[in-house]
Order: sequence, then structure tokens, then C-alpha cells
Amino acid sequence: MAAVKLLTETRCKAAKPQNKVYYLNDGAGLRLRIRPDGSRTWLMRYSLQGKEGTQGLGPYPQVSLQVARVKAEEAKSVVRQGINPSVDARQAN
Repeated sequence: MAAVKLLTETRCKAAKPQNKVYYLNDGAGLRLRIRPDGSRTWLMRYSLQGKEGTQGLGPYPQVSLQVARVKAEEAKSVVRQGINPSVDARQAN
């Protein structure tokens, strides 16, 4: 099943802070977290060996929607190889 891309750059820019953290989903595990202080961060949810995980992909708008999609696809590729992308990213530094 193909992933449906739900977000647009305009929708990401227009996201306003609320009293609680909330998320805008792009599909296939990619989502934009909006915090009450107005900060926005890209996250990718994944499952590895039956365990759920989350990989941070960077702050918006420094990381655009298109770049976040590329980073999410790269992280999914790592997960398909059975590697935890969070651990893999820390070892690269």
C-alpha cells in the first residue's frame, strides 16, 4: 500500500501552537510535532522487532517537508535492514 502524503508546506507553516503538544501527520509514520511554545519538530515513528520507536528528523522550518520526507525514507531503509535508526544516527556522530 502506497503512503498517502497529507501535508503541504503551507499547512506546516500555518500550524499554530495550542495548549498541548499536537501532531500533523504526513502518512507512513512521518509527522510534525507542534509544542505549546510554537517550536515544530519532524518525527518518524517506526517499529523494529515488535517495539515502537521514534526518530527525530530535525526542526521545522530548517528541515523542510520535502527534506523530512527524504530523511524519513532513509531511516525506514535502515529499519528494513533491522537496524535501529536512533542508535545508527548516534554512532554516526
